[in-house]
Amino acid sequence: MHSSVSEKTPGSFAVVACADARMLPAACCALRSVHQNLTAVKARLFLLAIDVDENQVVDIENFARHHSISIELLRDTSPKAEGASLGRWSRATLARLYLDLNLPSTIERLLYIDADAIAVSGLDSLFNVDLKGKPLGAVDDYLMPFSAKIERRQEKIGMRRGARYFNAGILLFDWQQCLRHGLIKQARETFEAQPEIFEAHDQDVLNIAFEDNWQVLDPRWNAQTGILPFIKEPGIRHFTGRKKPWQATVPWPHRKMKAYYSNLLQDTRWASFCQPSSRLSEMGGLVSYCFTRLTTRSKATKVRHYFAGATEQARPSPQPLSGQPAI
Repeated sequence: MHSSVSEKTPGSFAVVACADARMLPAACCALRSVHQNLTAVKARLFLLAIDVDENQVVDIENFARHHSISIELLRDTSPKAEGASLGRWSRATLARLYLDLNLPSTIERLLYIDADAIAVSGLDSLFNVDLKGKPLGAVDDYLMPFSAKIERRQEKIGMRRGARYFNAGILLFDWQQCLRHGLIKQARETFEAQPEIFEAHDQDVLNIAFEDNWQVLDPRWNAQTGILPFIKEPGIRHFTGRKKPWQATVPWPHRKMKAYYSNLLQDTRWASFCQPSSRLSEMGGLVSYCFTRLTTRSKATKVRHYFAGATEQARPSPQPLSGQPAI
């Protein structure tokens, strides 16, 4: 009989975010949000830092101390890829492809979270999700409702037509299976062999490595910007797209999240990470949002229809923990 995840030892669970110096504040906020939303499950928090200096290491330590959490800093020790592999994409962008070379091999379940994502309600049930023997749990990418687009992507990268394609911003790994079968290594080697063909860089090659070998999770565990309006109870909000909550111009659905980042960073050296928004930019965001909703109704209908039935798993109805940002 297999024990449930919550019965395993604390060292069995881990969460990892990856960031270079530019995204350190966001990555630390992501880790802190996960910690805040775990109760029965105890997980180690790892930050894979790319090209950071000693002053930035001190900033990470101060942030962790200020919020009474423990962040284990990992320096990227993986071999440097040569040639075209890094010609187009930065090391930080490709960090997911080197997790197997940097994280402890004793981890059972590993939650990867993008630096531009925030947990907003309880996560214990995510760590207890039944992966049905698969090495990975993930959420369908926003592109999935648009068959022509996803088929072009799959044809270009060599995936089977009709396969499901996940978004790599939130990934729940059965880490032992991943290591045993060399799945991260396989994705890395696929990328390094032909980096120029992968428009979505490591997301594409991770989909190739785990093709037909991953468990679909409820969309609430990776509420990407495009599907957020159709997710009733987001568990993790993922700010996909170019505009982020900490920038001066904030997408209207994410406007309340700026205060969340500001509050976490206000007493740190990263306080200026959140750029002030003018009333004019806020109104512009509202106008842009309304215009988009009016002009893309058929597109929104496809997204709503698809993600309403994107998983066979029952959807829990969690209540946000105290102190969570308004959603």
